[in-house]
Formats: sequence, structure tokens, C-alpha cells
Amino acid sequence: MFFQSDFASVARAAATRIATAIARGEEGAGEEEIAKRLAADARLSEAAHRERARLVAKIEGELGPFDDAQLKALLEVPRDRFVRLQDLPRAYEDVPLPLDDEGFATISAPHAYLLSFRVLSLREGDSLIELGTGSGYGAALASTVVGERGSVRTFEIDGTLAGRASRLLAERTNVQVFHLDATDSVPVWGTVHKVVATFAVDPVPHAWLAALPVGGVLVTPVGPRDKDQRLVRIVRTETEFLSSDHGGVRYVSNRSTIPPTSA
Repeated sequence: MFFQSDFASVARAAATRIATAIARGEEGAGEEEIAKRLAADARLSEAAHRERARLVAKIEGELGPFDDAQLKALLEVPRDRFVRLQDLPRAYEDVPLPLDDEGFATISAPHAYLLSFRVLSLREGDSLIELGTGSGYGAALASTVVGERGSVRTFEIDGTLAGRASRLLAERTNVQVFHLDATDSVPVWGTVHKVVATFAVDPVPHAWLAALPVGGVLVTPVGPRDKDQRLVRIVRTETEFLSSDHGGVRYVSNRSTIPPTSA
């Protein structure tokens, strides 16, 4: 039996074994090989499932209520597959974790995805645009929520992260990963009514608003890096854009080289 504190020690041991095997040349250093080793580690998988159950209870208790499908996604999707190997012991801490050494990209805290999904009213059968794929964890959660009748198109500016996400999400047939600047992604959005951004913009790009159909909803962090950011919901009506504020948040900033223009 594993308890709350056990996951970190089990994950630390697993990460050390894999890192040692890579250093000795016993296996390739590629992410596919690492992912296979993680998936095959029964002890790690059991401990991770218990941590996800604990995490679901914590987030629901502190920030709920959430839709059952959203909680189910958090319980089912293994965040440990989407973090860097060195951060494996922290996979189920409810905090953002870095995806690079420069601080440009992070995997958001688990509760942050659920907050955005709740504000967006993401449901089974929805078609979603995700702006900012990262390692693919958010897309995996969304994929589980929208189910086989739904779809997720996700856009990542960083080629290395886009490639990693594509591999991690390969078995999810309702997800498409694009290596593309999210600010300039609207030509390939297709027909969609729900859009979520995983990085902060200031201001909201006019192209995003123009691409929303009537009845469409955009949820995005708005504000400068590391301060005064708000989670904003924008709904397009026949005559205007209706905006509502859903609380303070902290996200990485837009990495686009394309200057955004406000509406």
C-alpha cells in the first residue's frame, strides 16, 4: 500500500533507474523509450493512481464543484508522463512545472486546467482549440473530457515541445497537434466554438476574436508576465463581445514574435 508521501520516493527511484540506464547506454535517451519505461513500472503506476485520487479530492474540496467528466479526466490522465524526468517526483504537486531550462514553457498546475475548462463549460462532444500545447497534458485532459464525439486541435510554437506532445498524444485519435505560432493559428482553426489559451496575452489578439463565431467562447489569461493576470471569458454575440473576469491567475507570457493587435 502507498500513502501520500510514497509517490515522491517511488518516482525518484524510477527516475534514477532510467537516468542510470541512459547514462550506461542500456537504452536510448529518447522520450519514447523513457515513456515506455515509465508505463511499464507497475509500482510507479500504482503510486501515481493513488496520487491522482488524492489530487482530485484536494482540488474538488478547495475549488469545486467541477463537472464529473473533468474530475474523471484528472483522475485518468497520468501527469507523470508529461513532466520532465527530473521533475517526476513532483508530478502530482498542484503547481506548474518547467518544461525547459529558460522558463519559457511550463506544464500548468492541474487545477488551472480544470478552472479554465469550467469557465469554458467544456463538455463531451465539444470541439476545442487549445493555444499553447506544452508537453500535451492539457490536450490529454481535454481529449478525455470531450470524448470520441469531440475533438481537440492544439498549437505549440516550440518545435521540440510540439514533437514531444505529438508522440505522447499519438494514441488519442481526437487530438491534432500543430507546430505553429498560436497567435497566427486561426487559418487552421476550422469550425470551433470553444477556445482556451494556456499562456497570458496582453492584449487579446484581434485575430482570435475575429475567428470566434457567434456563440463562440474564448477563455484566456490576460495581463503582463508574472503580475496582474486575470482569467477572462469572452463570448461573441450577434452584436458584441461580452467579457467576464474569473479571478487572478499566473501563466507564462505569449512567446509569439507577431505583435498582437487589440480589437
